[in-house]
Amino acid sequence: MLWSQFCSGSYTSRSPTLDDEATINLYPVTIESQTNSKKRALMGTPGLRRLMSVSTESCRGMFSEDQRTWCVTGGVLYELDLTANTATARGTIADDDLPVSFASNGRGGEQLAICGGGSLYVLDLETNVLTGPVAVPLTNAAVQIEFLDGYGLLLEADTVKVWFSALEDFSSWDALDYWARSETSDNYVAIAVVRDRIFAIGSATTDLYYNSGGADNPFLPYPGAILYEGIVGPNAWATDGQALYFVAQNSQGRAYIVRAVEGQAQPISTDAIDFAIAQATNLDDVEALCYSQEGHTFIAWTIPCAGTCGRTFVYDTKEQLWHERAEYDLTTAIFLRWRVRGLCSTPSGLICGDFENGDVYALDLNVFTNNGAMIRRVRRAPYLSSEAEIGFIDQIELGAQVGVGLNSGQGSSPTVLGRVSRDGGMTWTPSVAASLGAMGQYATRAIWHRLGRVRLDRFVFEVSITDAVRVVFGPGLWLKITQGSGAL
Repeated sequence: MLWSQFCSGSYTSRSPTLDDEATINLYPVTIESQTNSKKRALMGTPGLRRLMSVSTESCRGMFSEDQRTWCVTGGVLYELDLTANTATARGTIADDDLPVSFASNGRGGEQLAICGGGSLYVLDLETNVLTGPVAVPLTNAAVQIEFLDGYGLLLEADTVKVWFSALEDFSSWDALDYWARSETSDNYVAIAVVRDRIFAIGSATTDLYYNSGGADNPFLPYPGAILYEGIVGPNAWATDGQALYFVAQNSQGRAYIVRAVEGQAQPISTDAIDFAIAQATNLDDVEALCYSQEGHTFIAWTIPCAGTCGRTFVYDTKEQLWHERAEYDLTTAIFLRWRVRGLCSTPSGLICGDFENGDVYALDLNVFTNNGAMIRRVRRAPYLSSEAEIGFIDQIELGAQVGVGLNSGQGSSPTVLGRVSRDGGMTWTPSVAASLGAMGQYATRAIWHRLGRVRLDRFVFEVSITDAVRVVFGPGLWLKITQGSGAL
């Protein structure tokens, strides 16, 4: 019997006896061929290929446009040469170890604006001279910079104000050029531009604005477009260019993740994700990023205060399923947050930074380590049945791409570890290895035999792999189960 439900996303319920699924460093895909009988798979997430080290400080953001790429690590703005893999310092940015935001006015103004450390900086794209902090008529710190229709849009902390610059000039800000929200009263926390709409997001509600073309204040509220969701922190949002995704909070205290388009916000997080978010001790430091790869668009939220050492939850907009990205600490045997911080698309591919140091990486599906460090991939399956039935698990075979061994060293004879729980994930058997086959051994079968007598509604099967090889699981598990009998 093929059990395709093995190839799905994470759903770790508050009560593991209801659902204890986990999908870590793997993501589900649907096979789109109409004629193929194999429909589901789990693919290994991309690894990190180190390109260069620009400093010893953590990455605070990346931006790329028109074949030029920049990053801020620590308190320095660097321009990256992705052909020579070198970095050139362009100036200093106040360092508060928080993410920066970028905005470019391109050929219209030849400027790149960077908002970081509570101040605004402007890089002249022709002379490569960084100016800042720029004089802006704010009372409080600058939070974020965005760009729309030739204007820079600057958010001021702890107010209901958003400022707009002179046309095509990020260095010119008039003391009267701002709007203040009046339809609701909570302070703005973040600002985002999606298509031709400005999402001005407060702590409890969100306004949408548009460019009306007016001479004095061109930005007006979009009629009937108040969202009764705020945001947990200034960096908890990302956009795929069509919609805004953010960790929302409402006046009832609920924190959850939404997809917002025009004047509507729809929850996309599951109860399991909401429960994980609720366990975090702090949410104002949540960071989000977005990227697309091989037809899938991923929105990743890193919550530094969730779990023991942070957690990263990832939503696949195509599959509409969740998985986790994580580093694995061999010493403590626990998962840590994903180390990626800052990411952009360049002509050389997807590049990203590191939250712990100044390394710059390529996010590469053909790399199977994180800069040489092991990636541990885990799939913990859902329960076999909702019925309190007794069965004997005679055999489980994992559908997988086999014969993927390396030429030499660890991974030359890759194995996948399987273990089972017969009591709803409370206790586990020791892991047992099954081979994925040395290079070219395409007839290999990953099989576990005689797994014992179980109650099917309490049986959980988990596989994991740490070898640095290509990982493709699918179309599921092939199960041989003999119906059992006896008292429950």
